[in-house]
Formats: sequence, structure tokens, C-alpha cells
Amino acid sequence: MNLPRVARTASGATFARLLPVLTLLLAISACGRRTTPESARSEPTLVINRTEIVLVESRRLESGVTFSGELKPGESVDVKAKFDGDLLAVRVREGERVRKGQSLGTYRRGEVEDQAKAAEAGLLSARAALLAAENGARRTRKLLEAGAAAPSDLEAAEAQLKAAQAQVESAAAQRNRAAEYAEDLAVPSPIDGWVSSVLVSGGARMAIGDPLLTVVDTRVLELSATVPSEALASVAIGTEISFSIDAFPGERFVGQVARINPTTEPGTRQIRIYTRIENHDGRLVGGLFATGRVVAASADHAVAAPVGVLRQEGTETVVYRLQGGRAERLPIAPGLRDEGNGWVELKGEIAPGDSLLVGILPGVRDGVRVRRNGD
Repeated sequence: MNLPRVARTASGATFARLLPVLTLLLAISACGRRTTPESARSEPTLVINRTEIVLVESRRLESGVTFSGELKPGESVDVKAKFDGDLLAVRVREGERVRKGQSLGTYRRGEVEDQAKAAEAGLLSARAALLAAENGARRTRKLLEAGAAAPSDLEAAEAQLKAAQAQVESAAAQRNRAAEYAEDLAVPSPIDGWVSSVLVSGGARMAIGDPLLTVVDTRVLELSATVPSEALASVAIGTEISFSIDAFPGERFVGQVARINPTTEPGTRQIRIYTRIENHDGRLVGGLFATGRVVAASADHAVAAPVGVLRQEGTETVVYRLQGGRAERLPIAPGLRDEGNGWVELKGEIAPGDSLLVGILPGVRDGVRVRRNGD
């Protein structure tokens, strides 16, 4: 009867000793089943926005001195009144195309003819005065020979003669001009071009030199711009410039420096440069604002990305490429930097179409898992 109890006792003791071991094994087994999903959830993940990913592109890059300036007509002429008189009519309007010699307006005939008659009368009067001066000089010369006049008298008579001769020449010139004006009362266009401004109207009373109209020729425009004087060493006649105009977004215009002002701009110490722009199709007009650069270096098919992709890590310049949901660290060598557009050439194991991380991203490192916000 004692043996069964001993056996049961021994069995109970054995089970009691084994229970902690079995508990530990079950716990380890349970932990083993939870390891994979928990480790996946605990792996660091860099969450980014769509704006923090950019694509590498093949594009033209330029570097150089930036400038801003204004387009002006290649030729601009202010038409002014050539004589006193009443303007009968203005025959053109602003924006009209005109040819050299074309009548822009006309004067009233009556007053101009009166001026011509007055100029003719003035010439006759000057000639009469000249004849009197010639006679006076001859008389004085004879009196001097006879001892009845002093040498100073002859000098005075000869001076009057010279003055009378000059007066005749002036009166003749006035008569010729007045006759020409009376014959042609038109206001001719001085150049081929377009009427830019009309400052008077028919019936206006004009005096010599009064402004009437402005005619411009925009088949060639001139870009007038300034650059810092420090950049003078990189600017020369023939240097390429590249610029854009707000009226034509996304379009690039090119030219060459044609002239450089020999003095700096007062107060700013900027150097003014001039570039002639062909405009035979008439797309551009004077007065447009332009921004651009004097091109020091360029690359037509550079592998490039925004400057914000560059990161300095120690002595290396690197970028981080998005590859298979992870960030891949790539050492690169920056090339040509386009300051105007904020792009930089990337030299290394990188190609157009690659996705790069851009901006300040705390925690970015090689191999880190990357997830876009909202995915």
C-alpha cells in the first residue's frame, strides 16, 4: 500500500520540477511566433511627401552673370516741326506702319506761302543793303586816296560790306527753305517703321522744334541691361547672352553682346551692355522687360536635378536615390551649376529618370525604408 503512494509522490515531484521548463519553452515558442511582425513594425521608416521626390532630367544648363534689362527699338526718331505754322491734319495713328518719306501730316498752305513771300522780301532787302554797302566802300576808298578820309573810315565801310554780304547769304538760305516748305507742306517720315506716338492733332499751332510724332523701327531691337562691374572680366563683345521675357513664358531668347558702355552707371557701379535682337517677325515690341544671363559656360544635355538633392557628408557630396522602397546613398561630383534655375549637373552613377530625395530629411541614410505619406 506504501509503494503506490511513493510512486505518486515521485511522479508529482518530477512534474513540479519540469513545470518551469515547460513554461519557459512555451514562452519562447510564443515569442518566436511574434518576432517577425513586431520586428517589421519596429524597423525605422522615413515618411516623406511627394514634393520631397524629384526626377533626374537631361536638360540644358547655363552658368554666368545674371542681369535684367529692357528691350528698346533699334531705331527711334522724334519728328519735330520744321517751321512755324498751323498743322492742317495728322494723317497717321499710333501703331501704323509707315515708309520713309511717307506724309505723316500737312501744314496749312496760306501762312507757309506768306512766310515764303516774307523770306523773298527779306532777301531783296538784304541785297539792297549789300549794294549800299558796296557803294559806301567805294566812296570811302576814293576819299582816302584824295586825302579826304582816314584809314579807319575805310575799315568801317569794309566791315559794313562784309556784314551786308553775310546778311544776303542768310536771307537767301531762308528764302530757299521757305520756298521748299511752301512747295511741299507734308511732314515726311524719316525712316521705315511704325508710329509709336502722336503728340499733336490737326489745327495745332506749331513752332520750330515742337515735337509732333515718334517713329520707331523694331525689326531689330536692342536689349539694354546692366551687370556688376566685378563681372567685367567675363563680358566681352560677342559673348553669348540668354534671356527670357514674361510675355513668352518658357521661351528662351539668345543674342550676343554688341556694345559695352565704357563707364559705369552713376551710383550703382554697374556696367551697361547692349545686345541687338533680330525681330523680323515682329513678335517682340519695345519696352518689354527681360531677365537673363551672360553665358560663361553651358551644357546642352546635362544629367541634372535641383540643387536641393545635394548633401554634404564629411568630405563627400552625395545624393539619395529611391530604389525599391529604400534610400540608396550615391557619392557624386557636382558639375555645372545653373544659378538662375536652381539646377546642378550630377556626375556619377546616375541617369535621367532616377528618383532622388530632396530637401531636409532628418533620419535619411543608406538603406532606410522610405514610404510616401498617404501610401
